Amino acid sequence: MKQFDMNIIPFEAVYNFRDMGGYKSRDGRAVKNGLIYRSAALGKMTKSDKERFETLGVKTIFDYRDNHEAQNNPNPIFPYANYIQIPAKGNHAFEMPTNAGGKDFYKVVSTEMFREFYAQMPFNNASFKELIATIQQPENLGLVHHCAVGKDRTGIGSALILLALDVPEETIMEDYLDTNVHLRPLVERMALTIQQDYSDQELQQFYALMSAREDYLQAAFDEMDNRYGSKAAFLEQEFGLTTEKRKQLQDYCLL
Repeated sequence: MKQFDMNIIPFEAVYNFRDMGGYKSRDGRAVKNGLIYRSAALGKMTKSDKERFETLGVKTIFDYRDNHEAQNNPNPIFPYANYIQIPAKGNHAFEMPTNAGGKDFYKVVSTEMFREFYAQMPFNNASFKELIATIQQPENLGLVHHCAVGKDRTGIGSALILLALDVPEETIMEDYLDTNVHLRPLVERMALTIQQDYSDQELQQFYALMSAREDYLQAAFDEMDNRYGSKAAFLEQEFGLTTEKRKQLQDYCLL
């Protein structure tokens, strides 16, 4: 069984919930299990889901959604967890589809716009700066970070965490693309509800935007190199992750 299949934690009403443990870093160590989880929105949890969640050792719930999204589908309350909600979308004109104003999102946002969205997200982003600061304090872990479906904003957040842990880019890309497997039931259900109002071309665009595509995440990787020359320089200058701070983070998070 692939590493990526083993990471999924099944919930009744939460999609794409995965333990980010097990991935190998370049020096042969592996990310510890139970430290960092990635997920879609948690708001629809059933009683059974909440019971399962409480076994995971989560201390921090980090939410990338806009304020409207978070209000429309609030996180469940776990008294022992610290909640951080900082929008990660950045200065993009479009509303996220889970916002009230986003119903035509899939008609008006092109794949080119989406690649640009990915290319801009890692930079000067208060949400990701707080994320990287948060994971450097061991008492904040286990941490679950999530957006609406756990693909785009969570995809970038996951890439940043794994880059900081010196996991190879090809592994990070696999982790990102694995989202397609775990979101398929949700995407097909969404497609059924919109298809009568969408042309074939618009429906194709819907599927393109609801997919984790290699060119999306690659646009972010390329922009890191374009701006800073290397991922290490990017991590240091955007997030203050010096060689020493990265080593401290890796020594805590890797086995």
